[in-house]
Amino acid sequence: MFNYQDFGLKKDNLYEIIATTYSITKSGKEIKPNASCMGIRMIEGGQIQISPFYSTITYKNLKDYSTIAINFVDDVYLYALAALKELDSPISLTDFPSKYYDFKYLESHAKDVPYIRKAWGILIGKVSQEFQKTKNDDLGEVIIPVFKLDVIFTEKLQETHKLFNRAENLALEAIILATRLKIARENQNQALFSKIHEKIKDFIENIERFGKNRRALKAIYLVNKYISSLKY
Repeated sequence: MFNYQDFGLKKDNLYEIIATTYSITKSGKEIKPNASCMGIRMIEGGQIQISPFYSTITYKNLKDYSTIAINFVDDVYLYALAALKELDSPISLTDFPSKYYDFKYLESHAKDVPYIRKAWGILIGKVSQEFQKTKNDDLGEVIIPVFKLDVIFTEKLQETHKLFNRAENLALEAIILATRLKIARENQNQALFSKIHEKIKDFIENIERFGKNRRALKAIYLVNKYISSLKY
């Protein structure tokens, strides 16, 4: 069992990470990585719990290949790239840039697992159990899958447990809200759309007022561009 305290983690706390999974191309010769912003939670037995929505690539890849890398990243701009990419992107961000990926070969599993090369630490997990739960929030009630993961590999690439500063924390909140804004629009919930949109704009104004954190400013530039494309 790995010692999650070595990574500065505490049981039952929710942590925002970048999750990397993979699929295999039809030819069977190439690994196609995918990166997504996700929340994880440490649970009993040194396991990790993660809940991707059914519609996501992360869910499909986990179902197909059972393996995921948990990337602890201290660059908030990378969270924006991972969260706001989509197939028909209104901001021309269809994939997480390949230059940020690297691969870790797991001899015990005879496979390359993609991870984020700028991560300060990575955990690679294998699905041990899947079940469902009902989630209730402003977006309504939805049934989501829950995966329990056994940690099969760990590596600290840097000796840091960096905490985001205020600008970075606000940028991360704005990124998460931007993904919720799209769902509110798809659900035709104008009141919630307006509420989320105003909150994001407030976050952006505060970050711009701080004005010195280059990566946070770069992240919210992407957020601003994204939410400007979401016309209700």
